[in-house]
Amino acid sequence: MPERKYPVNNKNKLGFYVTSEGLANLNQQLEDLKTERPLIAEKIRAAMADKDFSENAPLDAARDEQAHLEAKIRENEDRIRNAVIVDASANQGRADVGSTIRLLNIKSKKEQNFTLVSTAEVDPLSGKISIESPIGLALRGKSKGNEVTVNVPSGKIEFQIIDISS
Repeated sequence: MPERKYPVNNKNKLGFYVTSEGLANLNQQLEDLKTERPLIAEKIRAAMADKDFSENAPLDAARDEQAHLEAKIRENEDRIRNAVIVDASANQGRADVGSTIRLLNIKSKKEQNFTLVSTAEVDPLSGKISIESPIGLALRGKSKGNEVTVNVPSGKIEFQIIDISS
């Protein structure tokens, strides 16, 4: 599949915005999911060997597992098919998918770093947060020096954007 790159603020709402790294991860996840198909097929074959289909809990469980797996495969294939690789450098200093942002919590004076990513790339332990999270929504489109208020369950937190990089 040819790689398409667009600025994140592209008005094409049909695409699934993702970084190049995120697309590679989606492709790997898809391959991993597909390798599970033969294992589930074997579980179904083993459960069908019982011949009592009326109360065959292992068969029902294996079929449920197969349906769940196929749904995940279709979801990943759809995301990959509609992937729009974001070019964070085209954001012109504004926060969006692919941007790494250094924030200052105005009240506590503590700094935090986040990388804004699509929902498929979220990894809080690596500092990757969703553009659709409360912080992501508050930061989107903002520039260095802007102050933002983030509504979180515990109340409001005010941040100042110290730096944005792609």
